[in-house]
Amino acid sequence: MSEAPARRPVPRWAVVAVAALVVLVLGGVVWAAVAQSGSADAGPTSSASPSRSAGEDVRDEPSPVETPTAPAPGEPGGGATDDADPAAPYTPVTKDAVALDQPAAFDSGVTAELTTVESVAGEAQGPGEVAGPAVRVTVRLTNGTSAAVPLDSAVVNVYGGQDLAPAEPLTGPGGKPFSGSVAPGASVTGVYVFNVPADQRDRLQVTVSYDPTVTTVLFEGAGPAA
Repeated sequence: MSEAPARRPVPRWAVVAVAALVVLVLGGVVWAAVAQSGSADAGPTSSASPSRSAGEDVRDEPSPVETPTAPAPGEPGGGATDDADPAAPYTPVTKDAVALDQPAAFDSGVTAELTTVESVAGEAQGPGEVAGPAVRVTVRLTNGTSAAVPLDSAVVNVYGGQDLAPAEPLTGPGGKPFSGSVAPGASVTGVYVFNVPADQRDRLQVTVSYDPTVTTVLFEGAGPAA
């Protein structure tokens, strides 16, 4: 029986190389597992937008659309508010008539009264005026407010006859329209002359307004004889 050949010893460098290869393989497996775990935790990521090449036409790319915001109440298209519209025209309001010899109160705290309604011979002193039988009205305004009241916008009108035809104003005799202002608690008078024929005095109306944004007061009654 032949004798088995003796086993040759494995070189040391071979053992070291195999061990290093095993370490490398195990390290690669661990690194791949960690990378896969990190990708799962981070979630999907969006890819970067491709860069635009030089000279590329960008007109076909739509512009971002802004979401419109709703206008606030009071702005154009914003609906109604509780506030009055400052652009809306003021509608004058005339109070119920009082007798010619009774005081009339504005809603503001100012009061008016006709101290005299008398017949005079009207004088033509201004352009377009025609002299003739006239009625002269003296109006007293009393300021019951806590501030001065301007009177430059005061208007007095007279209407005569059953059809209440507007009477033409005259300058004289003795016309003195309101002007300036009246202090708190004070009174001031204005004098107005109107051409009113004798046959139109059975019914007179006198309106007084000192501010176009305040109510107008109305006096009514039989006028003075010619």
